[in-house]
Amino acid sequence: MNRHLLLLILCLCCAQARAQYVTNLTLLKNQFLTGEPVVAEVTITNRSGADVIVGGHGSRDWLQFEISDSDGRMLSPVTIGSETAITMKAGGTTKHKVEISGGYSTSSLGTFGIVANVLHPISGQYYASNRARMTITDSKPNMFDQPFGVPQGFPGAGRQRRYQVILFRELDDLQLYFRLTDDRTGAYLGTSLLGPAMMAVQPQISIDVHNKLHILFLAQPHIFCHAVVNPDGKISKRNYYRDTDGNRPSMVMTQTGAQVVGGEFFDPTAPPPKKKAMRKASDRPKDLGLVPKEKN
Repeated sequence: MNRHLLLLILCLCCAQARAQYVTNLTLLKNQFLTGEPVVAEVTITNRSGADVIVGGHGSRDWLQFEISDSDGRMLSPVTIGSETAITMKAGGTTKHKVEISGGYSTSSLGTFGIVANVLHPISGQYYASNRARMTITDSKPNMFDQPFGVPQGFPGAGRQRRYQVILFRELDDLQLYFRLTDDRTGAYLGTSLLGPAMMAVQPQISIDVHNKLHILFLAQPHIFCHAVVNPDGKISKRNYYRDTDGNRPSMVMTQTGAQVVGGEFFDPTAPPPKKKAMRKASDRPKDLGLVPKEKN
């Protein structure tokens, strides 16, 4: 009898431990180019029955990602902390968008599984999410590949780098990527997605006098994107322009950089303009349309 009671207590404890969090891991996409950052969204529902605080200065890393290859071999885990304390209310759900790798876990080709482990600081244990899958592939630069010297003011000043632009097909869509490589070793220093591309108009790609890379490409029907990449591989600007009445945007290199001429500036995040409401006949001013009486 005592043995059965002990087993029941152990089962209840295990069930309670598993129920501390309900965690779901999703990737913003499932296919990545080598060196491309992996961005994930972790959704956590706190079922512990009490508020939980994670993160904060000097605290233990509260989020850990386990990455395994197709043969089940484990890669080095990626741990993430926070200088700011995060409170997860009892019964509440929080969403956290994080960059897993910064290029680290996408350095090898193949298919990988990812599990997010979330710290429960009271028990000191990590609780696992579902397993998400991603595929890492590679592609040679097929749109642009030119060397440049890193100017002063940027990390690695004086070194030789290469700007590369890649048009890559993901399922039924074409995506335009930028990559920075070391010209001597060929090592990938960074890979970033510029956005969807349509090849009805050939992209314009050029390096300006400050050794910044400029790309103007058709992102959607009648919508062009102008992206600027700094010599350190960071995208410094991404503006959009609309093709209006055949006045197609184009890029012109200048003595100070590059300029987009034609079209009109377009902000995809701006709310659509409000349409003017049709005025009802009952809203017409009383004297509107009345013929004044003639004076005798």
